[in-house]
Amino acid sequence: MDFLISKDQIMLKNEIIDFAKNHLNDSKYIETFSMEMWKEICNLGLLGVTISEEYGGLGESYLTAALMFEGLGYACKNNGFIFVVNNHIWVSQNLIYLYGSKELKEKYLKKMVAGEKIGAIAITEAEAGSDAMSMTTHAEDKGDYYVLNGTKMFISNGPIADIFIVFAVTSEGTFKRYTAFVVEKNFEGFQVCEDIKKMGLGACPTSEIVLNNCIVPKENVLGTFNMGANIMTAALEWERCYEFAPHVGVMQRIMERCLEHVNNRKQFNRLIGENQSISHKIADMQVSIELSRLMLYKIAWLKDQGKSAFMDASIFKLYVSENYIKTCRDALQIFGAYGYTKDYEIERELRDALACSIYSGTNEMQKNTIYNMIRSRAL
Repeated sequence: MDFLISKDQIMLKNEIIDFAKNHLNDSKYIETFSMEMWKEICNLGLLGVTISEEYGGLGESYLTAALMFEGLGYACKNNGFIFVVNNHIWVSQNLIYLYGSKELKEKYLKKMVAGEKIGAIAITEAEAGSDAMSMTTHAEDKGDYYVLNGTKMFISNGPIADIFIVFAVTSEGTFKRYTAFVVEKNFEGFQVCEDIKKMGLGACPTSEIVLNNCIVPKENVLGTFNMGANIMTAALEWERCYEFAPHVGVMQRIMERCLEHVNNRKQFNRLIGENQSISHKIADMQVSIELSRLMLYKIAWLKDQGKSAFMDASIFKLYVSENYIKTCRDALQIFGAYGYTKDYEIERELRDALACSIYSGTNEMQKNTIYNMIRSRAL
């Protein structure tokens, strides 16, 4: 492995930090999606960070992208907004870039890179969460087009998205097969339901979507017919890396707040940081930040080499999510009653963090994935 960070990469990370501090922390949008902030980040060009210049992107490496998203998490307090950006880039736009035909790329990519169209992915169903392959949404071949029927649940970006990557069963039998479709919100038979209220990540609208005899043109198949399982697996790998990259930056931001607090607040005539029970919490935060950062850079380097990082991404997702939540819980404990108040925002950070042990596959499922992969290698 070789992921030495260059001066240019550090400069880009610092530019993102400066930008986010000045443009992405409007308190009135902290739990509501802001189209103004969306336009700001579109103008920055971040949406096309790894997309080639041919489609309006920056053509940066995946390692550079990892640094930039770590910086975004550090400087932007609006975790829900970052979630919107990540869903758009990594599991919608990125899939069209990697698997789309030339026609699909020409049709959608430039508008998505410019932020004129917002993307989302639709896999989960009410009875098919961790067991995504048991989905019942299906597609029928009608000659010149496909007809999709089914319901997808908990679709992040659902109420604001224009372009959806929808997965459906396309071959029944002993071995079910799946296909990914690029579906526009204006297609006949496509319906977006109301925003689902959640305990955290309020700035990321989430909804159910209904496909009722939804007509999808033949050319909107992503990849090839019956290739959906492979694309879904790839989507999860990207998601488990880059949707968790900002969390490393968030942990750094929270740790620094805690450090400042314990070096200013006194109880019993001494700084509370002089108590080992407090200082060890901050030491644990730093350990988790450092190990998470190394894992993130390793995965990004693997992707730059064109290699699979599926198990690495599961390990990263599992480790970061558990330590992100622990960091927030410890921060709340360090701040005491102040941390429990709305004014200090620690309670919001914790509410936002709790979701990460569930989305992109629960942590229990990550352990299954890790075990199954090391077992298969041992056989």
